[in-house]
Amino acid sequence: MKKIKFIILLIGLPFIGNSQNVANRMFDYKPAPGQHINIEQIGTPQAAQKMAEIENDLVSLGNFGGTIILGFETACENNPENPYGVDFTIFGNAFSGSSEPGVVWVMKDENQNGQPDDRWFEIAGSNHIHSKTIKNYAITYFKTETRDIHWKDDFGDSGVLLANGYNLQEYYPIESIFPEYPQDSVNFKGTFLESAVDNSNPQEIKNHSLAFGYADNHPKKQGVDLSLPDNPFSEEVEGAGGDPIDISWAVDSTGNYVDLDLIHFVKIVSGNFASLGRLGESSTDISYVVDVEPNSNVVGKENLLVVYHHREKIIMGDSIQLEVQYFKNGRKVEEAINYTSLNQMVAKVDQNGKIIAQNTGETEIEVSVFDEIKSTLIKVVAPDSIQILTEFSSVYPGDSILLNASIFDNEGEILETPAIFSNINNEVGDIISVGERFWFVASNPGETTIKCNLEGFNLDKTVLVKVLSVNDKIQIYFSLKTETENLLPLQWIDVGLNNLNAFVENRQNNYSELDRHFLGHAILAGLQKAEVNFNFRDDENSEGKLYLYSVEKEGLFSYGWGGKINPQAFARAWIARLNHKQYLSDFDKTEIANGDTIVLYHVSNITEHWHFSRLISSTDSAMAGENIELLLEQTTCSFTNDSISESGFSPVANTEIDAGQSFFTDESGKVNILLESDPPLIITSGNDAVLISKTITTDADHFFTSEIRVYPNPVENELNISGENLEGAALIIFNVNGQKIIDQNIDSESFTLNTKNFISGFYHLKIVHNKRIGIHKFIKK
Repeated sequence: MKKIKFIILLIGLPFIGNSQNVANRMFDYKPAPGQHINIEQIGTPQAAQKMAEIENDLVSLGNFGGTIILGFETACENNPENPYGVDFTIFGNAFSGSSEPGVVWVMKDENQNGQPDDRWFEIAGSNHIHSKTIKNYAITYFKTETRDIHWKDDFGDSGVLLANGYNLQEYYPIESIFPEYPQDSVNFKGTFLESAVDNSNPQEIKNHSLAFGYADNHPKKQGVDLSLPDNPFSEEVEGAGGDPIDISWAVDSTGNYVDLDLIHFVKIVSGNFASLGRLGESSTDISYVVDVEPNSNVVGKENLLVVYHHREKIIMGDSIQLEVQYFKNGRKVEEAINYTSLNQMVAKVDQNGKIIAQNTGETEIEVSVFDEIKSTLIKVVAPDSIQILTEFSSVYPGDSILLNASIFDNEGEILETPAIFSNINNEVGDIISVGERFWFVASNPGETTIKCNLEGFNLDKTVLVKVLSVNDKIQIYFSLKTETENLLPLQWIDVGLNNLNAFVENRQNNYSELDRHFLGHAILAGLQKAEVNFNFRDDENSEGKLYLYSVEKEGLFSYGWGGKINPQAFARAWIARLNHKQYLSDFDKTEIANGDTIVLYHVSNITEHWHFSRLISSTDSAMAGENIELLLEQTTCSFTNDSISESGFSPVANTEIDAGQSFFTDESGKVNILLESDPPLIITSGNDAVLISKTITTDADHFFTSEIRVYPNPVENELNISGENLEGAALIIFNVNGQKIIDQNIDSESFTLNTKNFISGFYHLKIVHNKRIGIHKFIKK
């Protein structure tokens, strides 16, 4: 999306006669979130209506999926006598290097009721058949407490649309302007167009135009009669420019061309999802839609050869497939295509368009059909160096660590090619691969060397990894909760001396040399145990002190600002209650000890009094037939003089406690529960929860990890467990929330567990035999 400047031009405007047929009726405007949404001149329903009526007005459709539906004043005819056969032109605000293509749909008013309620047909632009174009792509945008927008698509990918510093309004459509817009999240579905983004220069990121058939794709030429269209089959901007559309390019849901004699309605949908650096996100903008008038005197070429956007660099010995299509009058036709490499020492190309890299250097690949010739640049590079990115400062037996590395070519740029990892000491840990991803799974204390290399090249990089002893860890009693939900029940967790650096957003300080256990280590361990996304910060909001900025689970975000209260919108905080004292920041300076109790919780306004509640259990482990006493109590908290004070705890009476069935606290805030079956059991009340584990005999010893082999890890359908003296052992598996999902006996020295129906994620496997215990972690793909 371009920065928009609103300029009133007093001269040089083309004359639009009263007879000009324009799409001046606006039926619907539903933008996706974006940097211009909610701005009066460009991102409101009123702006959309003005755009339809006034030539130089503009409306933004926001990010991918944003939609506008327009109606022509009179029917727009599919007339072959029009210049180049096109029937109407869509104008936007594209310029050289900044195309933000929108997908175009057309509709005929078949039932003649004047409403866009018949069948939509998609205009098959040049990229309709491209392999990277995704039909029925679905995305959900989530409103947050900040102007940032979070998103998740139907491929499982997610991310953040970051608000910039020059458009300061809300990016998510607000209720006062869009009263019918969903205010928590919104879904869009449509045709996704791969971006032709060139980010080789971060100071000038470009989004190149597609060949034809899309809105906001080519620039408008000022001072030209808008009824005189551009030739979509030439690279020059002719006529008034913009994006001409031929109704004959319409296709049905199966991709077959349809023959429409005329249309009444046009729908334009933002088809890109890309960041353009300082220009913001890519979002389709529309300024006017004009019918084309017949003019047999305007003629030009009517065929086009399209060589689709591809990666420019190829690694020596690698290959890519060029995608090419020949169009006649905008419809695809099959013709023989010829390919030639102008430097076969660098790269060869066969007659199917497959390019094979030979040696480093550059070459042009010429593509031709009849007298139509296009050329495309290919650079062949070689890997030159490797940088291992994974942090190994705190690794313990049972940890599974995703391995990452960057491979640089002979020009010093990062190659998009997978690295391969190996390990020299399998007694310390194993390397596990899933597709192109690798994990190091630590098994025993000790040292090993992990090597990273690239297949087919004499290039590698090694790193020394030390797996620490479990004795280097401490245990704390930890819980995590928002104001409405418990994210991790109160339970014992291990805390190591993990390096905090990788988890601090826009980090200002170094946390890699902390040699004792601090509050930040405990918070990190608890957040990882809860499997939530999070970021610490140490910026000016807390005067450089380390604090927890954000926690996200399933698209819901809770933010904190480390004790900042001005303006009041920033008076949100993540607070760590360590035993009897509460902390907003300095998480790297507050020491903790074995057995401490820490509750990490969120408050939306620390300038006002708030309640902190807790659910206390008489025991953290039990067995069937035993009684558990629970106490629910709360205190009032206030923030003054940079510290939090408490009024003192009072019992919470007549409140529901859920332990598989409902109980209610008495006047003293207590309730007694008789366990009818063995734990684990999660007991909840509001946003408080506690995990009760099964009591294990105290004189039990731990197996050495090397005595038991659990593989493969990660696992897909079958998990193998083998080792000496396993017959008769109890096998117990817990999910990440402490819920027991498997409890059975092993009947042989080698056992296979069916994991096909397990949900993807981390699991804890416990084997108990003759008062000895073995504990493993494994990953379900």
